[in-house]
Amino acid sequence: MIRTAFISALLLSLLACGGEPPPKSPSDTNDSSETSESGGGGRRSGGGAGGPSIAQELGSIDQRGVEKMTNALLNGKLESECHRQARGRLEYITGDVKMFFRIDQAGKVKYSYFEDSTLGDRETEKCILDLFAKADWPKPIGGEAEVRNGFGWTPGDERAPAPWTPDKVLMPLEKDKDVKENVGKCKAGVTGDFKVTAYVEPGEVEKPAPEPPPEPKKGAKPDPKKGPKKPAADEPEHGGRFKAIGVSSPNKDAAEKVDCLVDALKMLSLPSPGSYAAKVTFTL
Repeated sequence: MIRTAFISALLLSLLACGGEPPPKSPSDTNDSSETSESGGGGRRSGGGAGGPSIAQELGSIDQRGVEKMTNALLNGKLESECHRQARGRLEYITGDVKMFFRIDQAGKVKYSYFEDSTLGDRETEKCILDLFAKADWPKPIGGEAEVRNGFGWTPGDERAPAPWTPDKVLMPLEKDKDVKENVGKCKAGVTGDFKVTAYVEPGEVEKPAPEPPPEPKKGAKPDPKKGPKKPAADEPEHGGRFKAIGVSSPNKDAAEKVDCLVDALKMLSLPSPGSYAAKVTFTL
């Protein structure tokens, strides 16, 4: 299914460390926006007041070059590879992201992570980070540069997952001592909270075999009304599981713990969302 894609970015120059703010060129004040159509999904975007935000921490960098490369990625491989692959696994995937990446003096990404993400799929988040890491960025002059960029994927015509409240996950997590312990190990030494967005789908769990009917007394006929015990209608429904999990982190060091956190959470048993998937966001 083809949907119109929109990307928006914020371009903002900050003070160089220990120096004066660079003068604005006429081209820096021009607003631009791009809209494209591509198979597999929608995204939100725009340039100028909505482009990459650049913090020139130690050196200066070609802001227009950064914006040009960002737009090329968002309109190109990000759409044709990351989004298309994501929809192959999760047709209902949607959400917004805010990225942080540091560019070294060779024009390569030194490290990057998501400051915020509601995509709910770690594989997709890795795909996005990988594309930005492989790109050739303008070489900063006099030191490294930091870039922040945000965009979003809009929903299409498919049925949206049911919204879940955080307690649907946090309560089972509190009861599962093993998973809780593993999550704690992943978070050890981290300052700040992780934001987790995930999709939950119905899943089967092993249930105990029904109790056999009591043996009839010798000479007595079996009572057809007495059979296996049926579960009460008000018994809690179980059998949900994570279909996909995405995580944003408070800082670079915490970003290194994201995969550990995802692996730990995958083992958590959840209530069933019913006959269709659910989407939930919570903090850890």
